Amino acid sequence: MLRVDFYVLQSQSHHERLQFAARLAEKAWAQQCDVAFLVADEATAQTLDSLLWEFKPESFLPHGRGSSGDPLVIGTDAEALPARQLLINLGHTMPETQAQRLAEIVIQTPDVLDQTRRRYSRYKEMGHNINTHKLP
Repeated sequence: MLRVDFYVLQSQSHHERLQFAARLAEKAWAQQCDVAFLVADEATAQTLDSLLWEFKPESFLPHGRGSSGDPLVIGTDAEALPARQLLINLGHTMPETQAQRLAEIVIQTPDVLDQTRRRYSRYKEMGHNINTHKLP
């Protein structure tokens, strides 16, 4: 059974959403968990790629794009992403995944709220283990 974690941020900032995704990936990587990021488009993939290089000067997150052999990968197509232990969904749809865990990062914008509410209902219908974390 898939474990799905919804991280609910009080922010409306897409940049803060990406920063939280980077912190979550850093924590997972420190626990020797490999990660895939599913993003909605190429512009977001490029922004996240840059952020992962810059967000913490004292640390390094080994990442790449698409189907690379890096422990952390960024992609726009769930089917093309290599299997990872954790999938961080920053896209617009509910991905099919072989991951053990899936993270949905929610910000307070109408589009993201609507998308994640629909996915929450679908994950629940499918019987997945759902956890919600409300963050400041």
